[in-house]
Amino acid sequence: MREHAHTSDGFTLVELIVTLAVLGVIASAGVLAWPRIDAALRLEAGIHQLAADLRTTRGRAIAAATRTRLVFVRGSAAYRMEEADDDDAFQAIAERRLPGGIRVSDANSGGDLVFTARGNAENGTVVLVDRRGRHASLRLNQRGRVTIDRGRT
Repeated sequence: MREHAHTSDGFTLVELIVTLAVLGVIASAGVLAWPRIDAALRLEAGIHQLAADLRTTRGRAIAAATRTRLVFVRGSAAYRMEEADDDDAFQAIAERRLPGGIRVSDANSGGDLVFTARGNAENGTVVLVDRRGRHASLRLNQRGRVTIDRGRT
Protein backbone atom coordinates (compact mmCIF):
# COMPACT_ATOMS: atom_id res chain seq x y z
CA MET A 1 0.00 0.00 0.00
CA ARG A 2 1.28 3.42 -0.95
CA GLU A 3 0.75 6.42 1.21
CA HIS A 4 0.06 9.70 -0.50
CA ALA A 5 1.56 12.81 1.04
CA HIS A 6 -0.78 15.77 0.75
CA THR A 7 1.01 18.92 -0.35
CA SER A 8 -0.66 22.24 -1.02
CA ASP A 9 0.36 24.18 -4.10
CA GLY A 10 -1.86 27.18 -3.39
CA PHE A 11 -4.44 28.76 -1.15
CA THR A 12 -7.82 27.40 -0.32
CA LEU A 13 -10.87 29.40 -1.33
CA VAL A 14 -11.57 30.29 2.31
CA GLU A 15 -8.03 31.62 2.84
CA LEU A 16 -8.32 33.73 -0.29
CA ILE A 17 -11.70 35.20 0.74
CA VAL A 18 -10.44 36.03 4.25
CA THR A 19 -7.33 37.70 2.82
CA LEU A 20 -9.41 39.79 0.41
CA ALA A 21 -11.78 40.80 3.21
CA VAL A 22 -8.89 41.95 5.41
CA LEU A 23 -7.39 43.94 2.52
CA GLY A 24 -10.80 45.51 1.87
CA VAL A 25 -11.10 46.66 5.49
CA ILE A 26 -7.58 48.15 5.41
CA ALA A 27 -8.24 49.92 2.09
CA SER A 28 -11.55 51.39 3.29
CA ALA A 29 -9.89 52.69 6.47
CA GLY A 30 -7.22 54.34 4.32
CA VAL A 31 -9.82 55.98 2.09
CA LEU A 32 -11.66 57.36 5.12
CA ALA A 33 -8.45 58.72 6.67
CA TRP A 34 -7.05 60.26 3.47
CA PRO A 35 -8.79 63.70 3.68
CA ARG A 36 -7.41 64.23 7.19
CA ILE A 37 -3.92 63.13 6.14
CA ASP A 38 -4.03 65.27 3.00
CA ALA A 39 -5.09 68.38 4.95
CA ALA A 40 -2.30 67.85 7.49
CA LEU A 41 0.29 67.45 4.73
CA ARG A 42 -0.89 70.61 2.97
CA LEU A 43 -0.79 72.61 6.22
CA GLU A 44 2.72 71.33 6.89
CA ALA A 45 3.81 72.22 3.34
CA GLY A 46 2.29 75.70 3.67
CA ILE A 47 4.02 76.52 6.95
CA HIS A 48 7.38 75.29 5.63
CA GLN A 49 6.92 77.28 2.40
CA LEU A 50 6.25 80.38 4.46
CA ALA A 51 9.29 79.77 6.70
CA ALA A 52 11.52 79.35 3.63
CA ASP A 53 10.13 82.53 2.05
CA LEU A 54 10.78 84.48 5.25
CA ARG A 55 14.39 83.30 5.27
CA THR A 56 14.72 84.20 1.58
CA THR A 57 13.20 87.64 2.20
CA ARG A 58 15.64 88.26 5.06
CA GLY A 59 18.57 87.19 2.90
CA ARG A 60 17.40 89.45 0.11
CA ALA A 61 17.16 92.41 2.53
CA ILE A 62 20.75 91.87 3.67
CA ALA A 63 22.12 91.26 0.15
CA ALA A 64 20.38 94.31 -1.36
CA ALA A 65 20.92 96.47 1.76
CA THR A 66 17.27 97.51 1.66
CA ARG A 67 14.06 96.81 3.53
CA THR A 68 11.98 93.87 2.35
CA ARG A 69 8.73 92.40 3.60
CA LEU A 70 6.09 89.73 3.21
CA VAL A 71 2.53 91.05 3.11
CA PHE A 72 -0.42 88.94 4.32
CA VAL A 73 -4.18 89.43 4.08
CA ARG A 74 -6.50 87.49 6.41
CA GLY A 75 -8.50 84.84 4.59
CA SER A 76 -6.21 84.91 1.56
CA ALA A 77 -4.53 81.89 -0.01
CA ALA A 78 -1.57 84.01 -1.17
CA TYR A 79 0.95 86.55 0.09
CA ARG A 80 3.38 89.02 -1.52
CA MET A 81 7.10 89.67 -1.24
CA GLU A 82 7.96 93.36 -1.54
CA GLU A 83 11.16 95.40 -1.57
CA ALA A 84 11.71 99.08 -0.78
CA ASP A 85 12.90 101.20 -3.71
CA ASP A 86 15.18 104.26 -3.55
CA ASP A 87 12.23 106.39 -2.37
CA ASP A 88 11.53 103.85 0.42
CA ALA A 89 8.23 102.84 -1.21
CA PHE A 90 7.58 99.12 -1.32
CA GLN A 91 7.30 97.46 -4.73
CA ALA A 92 5.96 93.95 -5.30
CA ILE A 93 8.60 91.41 -6.29
CA ALA A 94 6.64 88.16 -6.21
CA GLU A 95 3.33 86.67 -5.15
CA ARG A 96 3.23 83.22 -3.61
CA ARG A 97 0.20 80.93 -3.39
CA LEU A 98 -0.27 78.62 -0.45
CA PRO A 99 -1.08 74.93 -1.04
CA GLY A 100 -4.73 74.19 -1.88
CA GLY A 101 -7.11 74.52 1.05
CA ILE A 102 -4.66 76.56 3.16
CA ARG A 103 -5.44 80.16 4.09
CA VAL A 104 -3.95 82.94 6.21
CA SER A 105 -6.03 82.89 9.38
CA ASP A 106 -4.27 85.73 11.17
CA ALA A 107 -1.26 87.99 10.75
CA ASN A 108 -0.26 90.57 13.32
CA SER A 109 2.11 93.51 12.75
CA GLY A 110 -0.45 95.07 10.41
CA GLY A 111 -0.31 92.07 8.10
CA ASP A 112 3.31 92.45 7.05
CA LEU A 113 6.62 91.13 8.34
CA VAL A 114 9.39 93.63 7.55
CA PHE A 115 13.15 93.05 7.50
CA THR A 116 15.68 95.88 7.75
CA ALA A 117 18.77 96.10 5.56
CA ARG A 118 20.64 94.34 8.40
CA GLY A 119 18.15 91.45 8.54
CA ASN A 120 16.47 92.50 11.77
CA ALA A 121 12.69 92.35 12.01
CA GLU A 122 9.75 93.25 14.20
CA ASN A 123 8.20 90.46 16.23
CA GLY A 124 5.34 88.98 14.27
CA THR A 125 3.15 85.93 13.92
CA VAL A 126 1.33 84.44 10.94
CA VAL A 127 -1.27 81.72 11.46
CA LEU A 128 -2.31 79.36 8.67
CA VAL A 129 -5.48 77.25 8.75
CA ASP A 130 -6.61 74.25 6.71
CA ARG A 131 -10.12 73.25 5.59
CA ARG A 132 -10.70 71.30 8.78
CA GLY A 133 -9.88 74.26 11.02
CA ARG A 134 -6.45 73.02 12.14
CA HIS A 135 -3.91 75.81 12.70
CA ALA A 136 -0.16 76.16 12.48
CA SER A 137 1.63 79.38 13.32
CA LEU A 138 4.95 80.85 12.48
CA ARG A 139 6.70 83.38 14.68
CA LEU A 140 9.37 85.85 13.61
CA ASN A 141 11.54 87.48 16.27
CA GLN A 142 13.58 90.70 16.18
CA ARG A 143 16.72 88.92 15.09
CA GLY A 144 14.94 87.44 12.07
CA ARG A 145 14.66 83.95 13.55
CA VAL A 146 11.68 81.89 12.37
CA THR A 147 9.92 79.44 14.71
CA ILE A 148 7.12 77.06 13.69
CA ASP A 149 4.40 76.20 16.22
CA ARG A 150 1.98 73.46 15.22
CA GLY A 151 0.11 73.45 18.52
CA ARG A 152 -1.87 76.67 18.18
CA THR A 153 -5.65 76.24 17.94
